Parts: sequence; C-alpha cells; structure tokens
Amino acid sequence: MEKVINFDRAARRALFGQEPEIPGAGSSAAKTPARHTRVKITINLDEDIVEHFKTLAQAEGRGYQQLINDSLREYLEGSKGERIAKEVGELLLTDETFLARLAESIAS
Repeated sequence: MEKVINFDRAARRALFGQEPEIPGAGSSAAKTPARHTRVKITINLDEDIVEHFKTLAQAEGRGYQQLINDSLREYLEGSKGERIAKEVGELLLTDETFLARLAESIAS
C-alpha cells in the first residue's frame, strides 16, 4: 500500500501542484496486525514442481515454501504490479479533481 500512496502523492503533485491528505498516511506499521497467520499443512506436489521451487529458492537465498506461498498468493490476488495498478486506478477514479482535469484535457 505504501508504494501506491507514494505514487498517488507524486501523481497529484504533478497533476495538481498539491499533496492530498491521505487517511492513515504516516501510521506506524507496528500498530497494524499481521495480515496472515501461517498454517502448517501436509501437501503432495509433483517432484518437478518442488525441485523447481527449491532451485529458485537457492538462487534467491529464500525458502522454497515461501516461494510456493508467494506464487499461490499471486495467483489469488494478481501480481504486485496488477494490484498497484488497480489501487491507483481506484484512487484516481474516486478523485473528483482528477476527473475534472481529465475531462478538461480530453475536451481540449
């Protein structure tokens, strides 16, 4: 979310010469509870799948189970870029000033 907020601020400054007040900006991450709770499970996967993730994990210096989890999360929620684009789009489409300026730009 922080990257979206930073992009939103930069976009508003560029478009309108101002910085908006953003609810929750500057709040401590320590006040926010953990997003997900880990659950221990047993799962059977094809050997080549496990080897693929182990190879990737070794190259990245991460755990292969974390990579599998990240891949499943991306499948559910979309890639990070897709999520950021969606959030930015939602922010801009609810900003009346932005929409007015966009309409003016299109009309001219």
